[in-house]
Amino acid sequence: MDIQPYLREAAAKHGPSGYEREISAWLAEKFRPLCDSVDVDPLYNVIAVKKATRGRGKPAVMLCAHQDEIALIAADILPDGTLRMGQVGGVDPRILPASTVTVHCSGKAGETERLQGVVGAKPPHLLDGDEQGYKREDLFVDLGLPLEMVRERVHVGDLITLNGETVELMNGRIAGKTMDDRACIGVMLDAAERLQSITHEADVYFVCASQEEVGCRGARTATYTVNPDLAVVLDVSHAPIPQSKPDSTIPFGAPAATYGPFVQHKLLERLKKTASKHGVTLNTEHAEGRTYTDTDSVQVGREGVPCVLIDLPLKYMHTTVELLDMNALSECGRLLAHFVAELDEGWDDGLWT
Repeated sequence: MDIQPYLREAAAKHGPSGYEREISAWLAEKFRPLCDSVDVDPLYNVIAVKKATRGRGKPAVMLCAHQDEIALIAADILPDGTLRMGQVGGVDPRILPASTVTVHCSGKAGETERLQGVVGAKPPHLLDGDEQGYKREDLFVDLGLPLEMVRERVHVGDLITLNGETVELMNGRIAGKTMDDRACIGVMLDAAERLQSITHEADVYFVCASQEEVGCRGARTATYTVNPDLAVVLDVSHAPIPQSKPDSTIPFGAPAATYGPFVQHKLLERLKKTASKHGVTLNTEHAEGRTYTDTDSVQVGREGVPCVLIDLPLKYMHTTVELLDMNALSECGRLLAHFVAELDEGWDDGLWT
């Protein structure tokens, strides 16, 4: 699967946490040719089902990656017509000065106007000696409009999204916005395409979850709907950069798997054996408590769901230049397809002993 066009298009789709209508409709169409049914639930979770091609459809396996993006929100309109910003998800204020943004103005009759703006800050020439760095409260969005026109078009609570071009780099690398976590939905699409030519006993549920960045809410409700026997969650993790602390990152060129209390350890061993069998390099990382991914909600869904977590290494997380290795993404898709295809009715023999 040529995933780069998908990543470019996905980055251009509007979908902050709680406002995933546009991206969910687009993703539903991406999964439709590869699955037997596709639904979008009231929280904008996309649930695409690929029925078993052999056996009785046992077990039911849920594959989950989140579709929502971090964003900002208009918190106040200032006397000069600029906007103060709140946040939707974890936006790092250090990346905001000199950024360009889109303000999604809630108009009449449900219409939305999109205005371009820039994020301004006090110039360094005017900073006092004790002022260092910027907090979000020190920044503002400038639309280039007078106060009266801003008040006519912008309302407190309107969304503000970050702009960023998807850039193809050398050596099979690509950078852009929303790679967290739409790149992992790309992994699921890659796996779904591979499963067209591989028989499997499991019923496979591809879940593009909503509202992960504000509390893993979509995954929680989707787990109730799907009622899976087991789940594989996919999310990005930190790849090394020069300032990395020891044991805080995973190698850049291959997927990894997490071990810790939220991960079923025998399923993890099965995943590692699948990787070894098919020649997929699989690194590991640890999560001492929460994983801070949808795993934390899926694992405690209904009466409990055994989970594994696959990590896609990513540089510069929660910025507009999130950078990943295309080979790692492809290998992640290959691993996921083989893991699913090798599940059978005896998948849980000895799982808890």
